[in-house]
Amino acid sequence: MKLQKTILVAALGALLASGCATQGGESTVSSDTVLRCAALGTGGAILGALIGGTKGAIGGAAAGLAACAVIEVATRQTKTAAEVDREYKVSNRNRLPRTAEVNAYNTVVTPNGAVKAGEAIKLQSTIRAVSGTNEPVQEVKEILTVYAPSGEEFKRGEKIVSSAPGSGEFDNSFTLKLPVGAPQGTYRLKSQVVLNGKPGITRENQLQLARVGDTFTVAVLDH
Repeated sequence: MKLQKTILVAALGALLASGCATQGGESTVSSDTVLRCAALGTGGAILGALIGGTKGAIGGAAAGLAACAVIEVATRQTKTAAEVDREYKVSNRNRLPRTAEVNAYNTVVTPNGAVKAGEAIKLQSTIRAVSGTNEPVQEVKEILTVYAPSGEEFKRGEKIVSSAPGSGEFDNSFTLKLPVGAPQGTYRLKSQVVLNGKPGITRENQLQLARVGDTFTVAVLDH
């Protein structure tokens, strides 16, 4: 019996891994995708139950469906190094900081209403990084981690916003597309800026997700 259980866990793990590998580029929800995502959700629930009982089943289902969720990223520079440096100096006695810093980081989540499975839920960020006199800006990266209502990590995405030396202001967006069958409840979106390889400012947003058929109602909660 123990051997059979081990074989089943391995087989279901392979199913989830293959789902994760094939779903990353999907941007629409076809009937084939829906069936595959449903299978992944069921397979994840069974795998979770085998490992951790009822709680494991809930987490496993979320993990299986996460394989069908998609995160897309887009970035554009909105202010040049010269513009950012000049604005910083105006407010700081005509001086730059000693070390590189992020002196502005704001996030907004949209929409606040109804979306269908596979449609965009967007986290839009504005990031302003300033070079220091002893340490220039070398790389700006943003990481988004989405946590399911169970509290477990559901999906993760990251983007190098800039790898060119020097200050700058950037708009960066993560677009999350949830599959049919995604768990209802409150999702936590944690985003963080990493400057020159050092973790920095974090922001958190919460979404209340209710599902009716293939339509989600999204409520952005105060944070």
